[in-house]
Amino acid sequence: MTFPDEWGADGGDGGPTESKLVPLSMQSNEALLIKTLLARSCPSARLSRVQRVQNKMLWREYADYRDKSLVHICAGGDVNEMLLFHGTAERAATDVLAHQNGLDPRFSNGGFYGQGIYLAEDPSYPIGGRYAHRICGSGGSRVQLLIVKAALGSQQEMGQRISAETRAMRMPDVRVEGPPRLLYNSVRGGPHRPFVSGGGENGCDASIVHVVYESRQMYPAYVIEVEMEMGAEVVAAVRAMGVAAVAAALRAHGSVSRVALAACGRLGRLCAEVRNKQAAADAGAIEAIVAAMQAHPQVADVQQNGCCAMANVCCGTDAAGLARKQRAADAGAFEAIVAALQAHPQDAGVQQQGCLALGNVCSGTDAAGLARNQRAADAGAIEVVVAALQVHPQVAVVQQNGCGAMANVCLGSDAAAIARKQRAADAGAIEAIVVALQAHPQVAVVQQNGCQAMANVCSGSDAAALARIQRAADAGGIEVAVAALQAHPQVAVVQQSGCRAMFNVCFGSDAAARARRQRAVTVGATEAVAGAMQAHPGDAAVQRRGQRLRDLLA
Repeated sequence: MTFPDEWGADGGDGGPTESKLVPLSMQSNEALLIKTLLARSCPSARLSRVQRVQNKMLWREYADYRDKSLVHICAGGDVNEMLLFHGTAERAATDVLAHQNGLDPRFSNGGFYGQGIYLAEDPSYPIGGRYAHRICGSGGSRVQLLIVKAALGSQQEMGQRISAETRAMRMPDVRVEGPPRLLYNSVRGGPHRPFVSGGGENGCDASIVHVVYESRQMYPAYVIEVEMEMGAEVVAAVRAMGVAAVAAALRAHGSVSRVALAACGRLGRLCAEVRNKQAAADAGAIEAIVAAMQAHPQVADVQQNGCCAMANVCCGTDAAGLARKQRAADAGAFEAIVAALQAHPQDAGVQQQGCLALGNVCSGTDAAGLARNQRAADAGAIEVVVAALQVHPQVAVVQQNGCGAMANVCLGSDAAAIARKQRAADAGAIEAIVVALQAHPQVAVVQQNGCQAMANVCSGSDAAALARIQRAADAGGIEVAVAALQAHPQVAVVQQSGCRAMFNVCFGSDAAARARRQRAVTVGATEAVAGAMQAHPGDAAVQRRGQRLRDLLA
């Protein structure tokens, strides 16, 4: 067996099966080649360390397959050997190399083209997709990658085609029916951006991706460490970028806290405008925001800006807006937002934006919307929203957004929704909502969202629901609902929500319900609902809800 010349005589002094990592000079020919490969798509990257991998067993398996088998079955005898980039994510490269097969497709989590090992021509792809291993203690600015020598052979060209069928692949398709019957040796797809099919506008981290399904087609040749140099001028440039460019910057460099902060802040401002929301989603911003929040859980400003950006991207009730909300949920937005709220309970800015983001991503009344509500609850959203309301009672925007989030999470009438309402009550939501309404009587949006939240938590007719209703009355829910109607007679949405909250709290046929209705009449509910209907004769929702409440109180 002939080993690479640079290994030295007889393949160097490494053992027969384990990997020996040989440090290389930054001026060696191998390091200079790697610098050239890096510069193609990561000009701001600095190569700080190169180690050659010398593993005699893995090399023997790779070279034997390449020279004795693959060369005879691929088109024209071209083994199509390339040096490509691979990220090992949470695991350090040394841990991966300790496995007897090196890179083993059996441990792949899958992707666009199924269960294989994904190798990129450009390093910006694994770095931008957070596939690169982040080196502990570097603040995300230093990453580790493998450079893999791959014998790709005859490739099945996929372009940018992605489907359920391609995601289920375990090997390439048939190339020659035969006899003998021959498969393609690997898959070639893209250019793709991390998380998103296609290169897109300003897709600076887009790359051709090669997928290999057999360990013996790959040899992990080098372990490299790269430092992303992000000075003040880079941050300033991010703050001036357009939607596609800033999303690309966040995807590529979101592991660097100051870039994540600037990019999320810029996205939040841009996506306050309706015309930019879908463009940001199309550029991969949703997934990049989640990744940035996950990368910097203890940096409050990143969490605040990330939640703000997510809230603005996911605002909207048309079909495109609902699709963005679902995409955010699928990307892990709920879990990231809840983690932000849990990590920074005393930071009013994080609580304000986190509650707003939860409310916006949850918003929706279709089956998918209700499923998002449940996913939010499963992530712990109910408890963190109650905590936000309790910790910041005098901060109107926290109360406004917290009540809005609670209203949305507790929407629905199926068994799961009923369980969410009860979970909210058990967490102290009813009392927190009443306190919000009492603390901010002149803030119309607090009154609107608070009444809506109380109405949703108190809806239902079973024994548990009636107990929640009584709990709301005991907390002062009747009085605050009447006060909301009285304080904002010209605000239709407050009148709608106030009438609905009052109806739900006064619902029931037992003695306790009759006492609640009498209490409502005593504090002025009858006059308040009459005033609402007189003030908004053309508002169907006010008329409908007002009449229902009048009939109940009569």
